[in-house]
Amino acid sequence: MSATSTPLTDVSAMPVIHSVYRRELRLAGALVRGVADGDTARACVVADHLAWVGEHLHRHHTLEDRLLWPLLLERVADELAPIVDLMQTQHRTVDALQEQVAQLLPRWRETASAEPGAHLATLLDRLYVHLVEHLDAEEQRLLPLAARTLSQPEWDAMGHAARQETPRGEQTLTLGMYLYEGDPAAVTAMLASAPRPVRAMLTWTARRAFARHAVRVHGSATP
Repeated sequence: MSATSTPLTDVSAMPVIHSVYRRELRLAGALVRGVADGDTARACVVADHLAWVGEHLHRHHTLEDRLLWPLLLERVADELAPIVDLMQTQHRTVDALQEQVAQLLPRWRETASAEPGAHLATLLDRLYVHLVEHLDAEEQRLLPLAARTLSQPEWDAMGHAARQETPRGEQTLTLGMYLYEGDPAAVTAMLASAPRPVRAMLTWTARRAFARHAVRVHGSATP
């Protein structure tokens, strides 16, 4: 890069966020299949977790649609054109599967019946496959465009909006989800605005929150 080149915007937060969806949806089908027929107590734990993941994913995609896509379409429409159809098709597929999961989840939560459970697990497996395909395409084709098109304040505004829209009671667990498999340097950058002692406390409490949640949901602090 020459001395006059504009530095790339740091977009490393996005793969950190994606790591949560990759992990939790990879494990989701097996979680549902592991609930014994009629075990509503366990079904409630699993269903609440899956609902949390689904709501988080929905907020993430809504935020992208509101704050990322308009800027890219305004500034690099020609470069974006080859992947717009791909991204829209993937979004529609993921959204349709999410809607099916959301409709079936309450019924299974209440009864823990084997038949809706099997259907739900199959839907979650399909959602995982299509979502990973979409996330891979975003990281490989969309993020490089964002890194050289958006300013750092514009990119950081998405992170600020995400924090504002995350319910306060979920913020510590959400950070713990990021910390578990997210790139450490990227997570450090995400927390850079907080004073060092605050970052240390946030990290400690978030890791504990995720470990407790993972043991309750997955039976292990290291799923």
